Amino acid sequence: MTFLKYNMFKQFTPRVDKDKRLVITRFYAGINGNNTFCYNVSRINMKGELDKRFKPLYAFGTDEFSSVKSFMKQTTGEPVRVVKRPFKVVFGIEDKANPKEVWNKVK
Repeated sequence: MTFLKYNMFKQFTPRVDKDKRLVITRFYAGINGNNTFCYNVSRINMKGELDKRFKPLYAFGTDEFSSVKSFMKQTTGEPVRVVKRPFKVVFGIEDKANPKEVWNKVK
């Protein structure tokens, strides 16, 4: 029996685009220690909550964020172009998988 150690992969720091109010988070999607992660793009509305009208985007990649080439719509799987350059790294967050907490740190 093998146990997955969380620290065997590189740490991911969430990213935020303040102009478009987008937040990128990730979660582990591998099985039996595979190096696969799912990156999510969520939008925050003016009230500081998740925008329900924005359909989240996703992409699968390794623990290197540079391995993500394109994001896809969650409902249709259609590829969407997301420019990664305007996203800035956010440090000092307890729950890195929570987009609202990441956004509140940046405000």
